[in-house]
Amino acid sequence: MRQADAHNTGPACLSAWSGVESRLPQTLAHNHTGLGMGDSSLYEQAATVLEWNRMLEILARHARSVLGAERCRTLHLETNLDGAQARLEETAEMVRLAERGHPFPALSFPDLREVISRVSKGATLEPHELRDCSIVLGLGMETAAFLGRRREEIPALSAAAQGLENLSSLRPLMLAIDHAVDPEGNVRESATPELRRHTHHAKDLKRQIRHRLETILESRRYADVLQERYFAEREGRYVIPVKAEMRSTIPGIVHDVSASGATVFLEPRELVELNNAIKVAELEIQREVRRILQELSGRVADQGGLILETMDVLSRLDCVAAKAVFSQQVKGQAVALNARGRIVLRRARHPLLVLAREQVVANDVVMDETVRVLVISGPNTGGKTVTLKMVGLFSLMVRAGLLLPCAADSEMAVFPDVFADIGDAQDLAKDLSSFSAHMTKMIHFLRQTAPIKKNRAARDAPPALILLDELVTSTDPAEGTALAEALLIEFSRLGMKVVVTTHYNALKMLAHATEGFQNASVEFDVSSLSPTYRLIMGVPGGSSAIDIAGRLGLEERILEQALQFLHRDDRVLEQVLSDLQEKQRRLDEDSELIAELKQKAEEAAREAQEVADRLRRSEREERKGARKRLTEDLLRARADVQAIMDGLKRDRTLIKAKKAKETLADIERGVQERYLLPSETVPLEQLAVGGMVEIKGLGTTGILLESIQGKKRVRVRVGEREMSIVLSQLVGLAERSDQAGASRKKAAVQRDSRFLDQSPGGGVDPTAVLDLRGKTAEEALDLTIVALDKAAMSGMPQLRIIHGHGTGRLKTVLREYLSGSPYVAAFRGGERGEGGDGVTIAQLK
Repeated sequence: MRQADAHNTGPACLSAWSGVESRLPQTLAHNHTGLGMGDSSLYEQAATVLEWNRMLEILARHARSVLGAERCRTLHLETNLDGAQARLEETAEMVRLAERGHPFPALSFPDLREVISRVSKGATLEPHELRDCSIVLGLGMETAAFLGRRREEIPALSAAAQGLENLSSLRPLMLAIDHAVDPEGNVRESATPELRRHTHHAKDLKRQIRHRLETILESRRYADVLQERYFAEREGRYVIPVKAEMRSTIPGIVHDVSASGATVFLEPRELVELNNAIKVAELEIQREVRRILQELSGRVADQGGLILETMDVLSRLDCVAAKAVFSQQVKGQAVALNARGRIVLRRARHPLLVLAREQVVANDVVMDETVRVLVISGPNTGGKTVTLKMVGLFSLMVRAGLLLPCAADSEMAVFPDVFADIGDAQDLAKDLSSFSAHMTKMIHFLRQTAPIKKNRAARDAPPALILLDELVTSTDPAEGTALAEALLIEFSRLGMKVVVTTHYNALKMLAHATEGFQNASVEFDVSSLSPTYRLIMGVPGGSSAIDIAGRLGLEERILEQALQFLHRDDRVLEQVLSDLQEKQRRLDEDSELIAELKQKAEEAAREAQEVADRLRRSEREERKGARKRLTEDLLRARADVQAIMDGLKRDRTLIKAKKAKETLADIERGVQERYLLPSETVPLEQLAVGGMVEIKGLGTTGILLESIQGKKRVRVRVGEREMSIVLSQLVGLAERSDQAGASRKKAAVQRDSRFLDQSPGGGVDPTAVLDLRGKTAEEALDLTIVALDKAAMSGMPQLRIIHGHGTGRLKTVLREYLSGSPYVAAFRGGERGEGGDGVTIAQLK
């Protein structure tokens, strides 16, 4: 199916002036033969039977402008894959903008084609027409700015609006119009200094004459001659109502008489000069207004081509916006497109049915590259023709950039040519019977598809789509069946894509036995004797005519007689088809149940995984809390140790030493009992070389470097150092992933405590240094705690901590901690020779 392609931006042309042409949509702009279809009447027939024009009219209702609606009614259909993909992407981008809360600017604007045509011939525009020009320019600039901010997000829409890029040059014209004309379409008195001066002068004269009139109305001289106490305007001059019989008593000019003749509207002589002055002032105002309008009209005429081009782009975008609204209403999806004739529609629904009903049965229609002819059978009123029309409409919708009401994983072919024979083709005017009319169409189709076949062979062009409803009826069934088979085989030979509905059993058998053919059927519920409107791929269907006739009320006696007349083979075939449909229905139900159970199982597995993840996170948090509590207890224990050591320094006796040893042992046992779970420790005898051990009293872990068999001391790697540790000071640890990570962290802490084991006997050098440069505050505190613990146990008098300058945060955090440490007697910044303020010297108790 093809439409005119006069230009990519629109199907028609509007000639303006001086050779300037702007392509804008016209209601009667059709040239269907321009797209390769040899007979435009075939397009009209296909469009009519598929109800395409009805869809376009619905689409036009969503447009915000007259030009946008016209473009919707004459919607251009692309003829190649790239063009269709671009149109589809434009609509999809417009839908995404609305869904993300960034709706496109409202594309409501006036139609200026006639205005631009007049002004190009020298006409002076009225103020409201100039205002409309400003509206179009303003909307164009607003749209260009909107697209400019989102160019990366909506590339297809940005490409469609390229004509708006030059609008910035028209900003002075828009501002000039807005300065002179208000939103209501009136010339502002502030448009020019001259107009302001003339306007103020006229207002001043009117105030003077009104004052004189009020004096006249209050005067006793006029009390008897006035019909009523008010003044009015007639022919632009101020007058008073005077009794008709008294008009000769007041000198002046009569400008009007009331309908009854009882009142004359008289301009008193004393007001004539003032009225004349007002008239002159108003003429000056009109002259200046006319000059302003002529000047602005000339500027509009100079830019008329660009204004028309702006309207063209805005109408195109308005059409896209209407497509987006329509697509959202039918719950459309931007499906994949191809030029190979491949149709894979999942959960597809007829768009007009979606708009008319809340519930529409969704069906799958699958015709891959191996299927050229799809034969749909089944009972009347079962949905065969609806499916046929749906495929035809989908083929047009993707070419027009409309999203399809189907699942997102669907795929649709781009068919440049669509032929349809649906419904009764009888033409009394041409003296054609139904059969003759249908055959005439088939002959036309064959004449058109033969060149398409040749073109496809030459340049791999896509096939044509042929839709046939009840092929070759209204004639002898035997001959009609033979003709139908021959036609379908010929269309298949030509490489066309054909969807056909039928009641002929021979066509069902042909589809079953012929390569490139496939059966499908609409389901019929035997229990309720009613159609379900479900399409079943791969299975032919029976007509169920006798069953339906019985459901409609035909007498049982007649039904039984019909069954007797029915050929035995046909009865058997009908039964077989019915059984096939029932089996297929059960298979489909089982498949749906399996899919549902699979989905539930996957959801259950996801939930179980989430629960497991939560438990692991909870366990990690619990261990983190336990480590925190352990650190607090260790700090208290260290304070106790320090107190004992202070006592030992004062009183170095054996009794005190034993008591201190017992106290330390009690503290160690308490910590181990509280934080070392049985499941986390293993006997040392079970550890092999490389196993994880904890050194009692130090709260650090290491790696066993040698077997413990027959030894009292073993070598243990702590960080990057090796230490010789008495077996009684070691605890074996179970090697788990989280503990291994903790062990590695503690080993790193030990590795970064650079003063460890620097003295010959494994003791600590009094000049030991702790280098914390490059560490986070948390890491630095961990290292400092371990270092102080070691220093206190070794009796070291001071610790030199290098933290550097940096932002000063690390120094602040460390000194704040040292001020409250039970091990630290005092601390100070380093001297110049010690590293300055980038070093802290801690004096230990």
